[in-house]
Amino acid sequence: MKNIETVCREIFKLAGGAQCEVMAEAREGALTRFADNVISQNVASSSVNFSVRLLDGGRSAKVNFNQADGPTLKHSISSGLEILRRQKKDPALLPLAKPRPIPAGKDLFKKETAELSPSFRAARAAELAKACRKSGQVACGTVDNGVSELTIANNLGLYAAHKESYITHSVTVRDRGGSGWAEQPSHDVNEIDFKRLNETARAKAAASRNPREIKPGKYTVILEPCATAALASYLAVYGFGGQLYNEGRSFAAGKLGKKLLSPLLTIEDNALDGGAPGMTFDYEGQPRTRVTLVENGVLKAVVHDRKTAKKARTASTGHALPQPSYMGPIPLNLSIKPGQGTLADLIKGTERGILVTQFHYTNILKTQIVEMTGMTRNGTFLVENGKIACAIKNMRFTQNMVEAFSNIEAVSAETGLVSEWGSLRCPAMRLSGFNFSSSTKF
Repeated sequence: MKNIETVCREIFKLAGGAQCEVMAEAREGALTRFADNVISQNVASSSVNFSVRLLDGGRSAKVNFNQADGPTLKHSISSGLEILRRQKKDPALLPLAKPRPIPAGKDLFKKETAELSPSFRAARAAELAKACRKSGQVACGTVDNGVSELTIANNLGLYAAHKESYITHSVTVRDRGGSGWAEQPSHDVNEIDFKRLNETARAKAAASRNPREIKPGKYTVILEPCATAALASYLAVYGFGGQLYNEGRSFAAGKLGKKLLSPLLTIEDNALDGGAPGMTFDYEGQPRTRVTLVENGVLKAVVHDRKTAKKARTASTGHALPQPSYMGPIPLNLSIKPGQGTLADLIKGTERGILVTQFHYTNILKTQIVEMTGMTRNGTFLVENGKIACAIKNMRFTQNMVEAFSNIEAVSAETGLVSEWGSLRCPAMRLSGFNFSSSTKF
């Protein structure tokens, strides 16, 4: 396989007089999957995918391919130019971005993590399976790791590349009707506490046996970091993206500078050196900047790409998605400011409420107010008088997130890194008046 820079030069030559942008994503990964306390799958893959965007005379076209030999490049770019010729002109189409200095970020590539062996992943699965067999529990989950490299280049002189390693340990444990879950992603295998994750999932499963059914209604809710992230990610994506803001479809539209959320809530997007770091440039090759979205409940800013920034008469914050994008720019590296105390302290301060480990089947209902629905799973508990009283059957929620994040009672000092619409660093939270619209039979 030719190196990416060489392929880009060949593509630019084939593009002739058209403006040409190349997005190349190289990825090598491996995964070990286990179920019923037995390893069921071990796979490895390696791929390089190219996406080429061509612009000329107000027209644009895009082609995708995954081979870089001469005939494939010639055929793909020739097809793209023919598509380009047939497109209608778009008066709002921007030319490609010119190069700008890219800021330094955290080193997210760890060779050891990228090259973990199948035997390493198998050993981690075996540790959990052995403990579960001994206790009569059943484990399933995955250990996956690898490396990804993204390159954005164009024939105006822009060239930006980012490389990172990754690992995720995700486990679910079943225990005679009970279910528990734990997961941690990282760029560094040495940051993964496999033993703690396994013990957490096993303890939740054991505690979840014989769940009770409770009536739907409004409850104080204690959200573990993953559950917080599932809700906060929707609040950020549908509230603080420049396109939705410009179109008046965001709750933040016309309300920057106003206090709409809890004074305990501060959210920033910071790919450079924040709690959830990532790529220091966006998908147009423009530098990402640190953006405070919410400060002590006050709406401070939204994120922009070049297109939405031009419409809003401001500067791009470096948050473009691959173009064209129907969503417009969105924040992808969120950190919520931690508070004080531990998850145990949040529980201790609750007279009556529901502790949520995880949400799933989450969906947006009303964009303007970020009304969502979804369900709890893998560890849902009733809290009474500052203690976990019992496991309860899973509940469906229907809740306005602007209202929910206005009702924060407490935020923990402990945080967790979660993969959800990008990366989020989230604490646990206690919210009042959270609406559980129905209960389930499991």
